[in-house]
Amino acid sequence: MQFVKTELGADPIVVEAYIAAPPEVVYGAWTDPEIVLKWFGPKPGTLLSADIDLRVGGAWRFVMSDDGVETMGFEGDYLTIDPNRRLVLNWSKFTKSSGHTAATPMSRVDIVLSPKGSGTDIRIVHSAIDDENMRKGFTGGWEHGISNLCDLFGQPHSQNRWQDCGSKGPIPMTSEKG
Repeated sequence: MQFVKTELGADPIVVEAYIAAPPEVVYGAWTDPEIVLKWFGPKPGTLLSADIDLRVGGAWRFVMSDDGVETMGFEGDYLTIDPNRRLVLNWSKFTKSSGHTAATPMSRVDIVLSPKGSGTDIRIVHSAIDDENMRKGFTGGWEHGISNLCDLFGQPHSQNRWQDCGSKGPIPMTSEKG
């Protein structure tokens, strides 16, 4: 794996990458629902909705699928918000079907953004996942997600183990649907 630095199934899951955009732009990719919709998920554009109440204690919810019968996504609340530097949030995968909601126990995601030259080192630690199969699933999810985030910044990441994902310039902080 290119971005995940821990063994498959390990707790915590550690993800690292360099993104050639300043921390405030990378932070916006995590906190602006319109931008989150562009990269989060197994493939860009797979999220149906991203709701973010960006304040300590505020809720977030990303819906990945809703076929009218079953809805699946991720949700939690913010524990720490240090703009352009760090986000800490609770994280749970949920499935809603026939009026019944099932959710994994809350885990914790700590996202640290550190300026490096004209870009940003990003380090994600996803911990307290009590099920090995869930850890394996989330490991693959983070690998895809960071790959999509790199692609969003204008230049696909390399296919080797080098963790740099470059940029032709920062993504716009406003977006157009379409």
